[in-house]
Amino acid sequence: MSALPFVPALGFGNELNSINYNPGSAADVSLPFIGKVPLKTPKDFAKSPFGIGCETLDRELWDPKEIYPWMNDLPVKWARLQTGWARVERVKGRYDWGWLDESVDGLIKRGFKPFFNVGYGNPNYNEGDSARGYHPLVNDETFTAWQKFIKALAQRYKNKIQYYEIWNEPNLKGFWKPGEPDPAKYVKLVRETGKIIRNNCPGAVIIGGVLSRLPINYTKSLFKNGLAKEIDIFSFHPYGVIPESYAAEIKALRRHIDEFDPSIRIWQGEMGYPSDPKSSGFSGEPPWTENIQAKIMLRRLLTDISLGIDMSLWFLIVDIHDYPKGSGRVNYKGILRVKPEIRPKVSFSTLQNLGSIVYGDVTVRNAVIRYTQSDKYTPEEAYRSFGRNSITNTTGNVFTSMLNTCGGKILAYWKVIKAADAFEGKNIDILLWDWEGNGFEEPVLVDLLSGNIYDLKDNFSQFSQAQVMQQLPLQDYPMLITEKNMVK
Repeated sequence: MSALPFVPALGFGNELNSINYNPGSAADVSLPFIGKVPLKTPKDFAKSPFGIGCETLDRELWDPKEIYPWMNDLPVKWARLQTGWARVERVKGRYDWGWLDESVDGLIKRGFKPFFNVGYGNPNYNEGDSARGYHPLVNDETFTAWQKFIKALAQRYKNKIQYYEIWNEPNLKGFWKPGEPDPAKYVKLVRETGKIIRNNCPGAVIIGGVLSRLPINYTKSLFKNGLAKEIDIFSFHPYGVIPESYAAEIKALRRHIDEFDPSIRIWQGEMGYPSDPKSSGFSGEPPWTENIQAKIMLRRLLTDISLGIDMSLWFLIVDIHDYPKGSGRVNYKGILRVKPEIRPKVSFSTLQNLGSIVYGDVTVRNAVIRYTQSDKYTPEEAYRSFGRNSITNTTGNVFTSMLNTCGGKILAYWKVIKAADAFEGKNIDILLWDWEGNGFEEPVLVDLLSGNIYDLKDNFSQFSQAQVMQQLPLQDYPMLITEKNMVK
């Protein structure tokens, strides 16, 4: 990939001009090229199903003055912030909100909807140098100090922040100290903390769970101990190398939550993948490149919303150096590099492309989608018995989804395989039975990695029972089919 131009960090209140740079190694598509995805900004729409992590500001691991200007052109809506009790109350009994005010206001100014992750301890009251993983239920003094902090937090930001996520990955020993992870004790923390937030922030939305992956016994124990009565949203963090592998677990989770309260929504609150080897905070399989990171991100976000998850968040906006603090290591899950200078990765432009097309209230459209490998144009007669054992899905495991978005309908498809830096996919034909409408009128193909748009007019047919789009490139990352007027 060619070098990207350096864009200097600007003051916190300044704006960046449009960012132009080369994308990653996208598919070689033999269709008529008709343009690029017209990019949007967070201010261009009211809602989005996607979010970006802005965590670790409580530990001062990056500077929002340098990074936030880049977010002017990142068209997602949600931003996750940690409230940092230890940084707010460095001096016992005295609160310094300046850094958190700056973080919240900087995001809101740019059109984002920040939400709080309320978690971690305080060395004034807990053990350890940072007390990061120490919960506040250890003794009366600590819990009283926690309650005072939560009350002050909710009162201060009640007109700016509505969504509060309580704790982070309480099922892990590193984030739940002292003692072993305890579902009943975590539910108590959510109950008592959520009560204070609701009393001091009218209309507050409480997010609980916040689990690392989806451990079945711990998750079931949470609901057995009454979590459903305390929350509006359940969140989890599905790290891994094959994003679609969580589909069965997410469906099972939805059915389990419905037994207690069907109104509880599900969020994917943290998922990342490194762009470089030897990243801290990740133990998955190599290789790691910018292209692979971008592909995993696309697959994660689109898989989530295709499974009915209301919000899907990528961790995080920027690489964080010296993480954990004092280790000298780098967490490469950011979509921006920060050293030797700030510059976007392939995943940054990819998220720009996705967020510029998929926004608003997004729901799964009632449609039947089938596919088959195709080396040449196939006449209608060959498809008349498609799906009735005459022609089968011959390309292996392909993920397909039809979505309703604010702009219109979208069909996403990709090969479910371990992502590679470069993938030589085959062509497929897609047949669509649209049960909500009449399918597409002027379909185009969007390559999210490059932002290229291709015309499908010569590859599109209306058969007696279905619409057929032929000779489409199949890749290990999502391609989108949408209406031409959506991407003008």
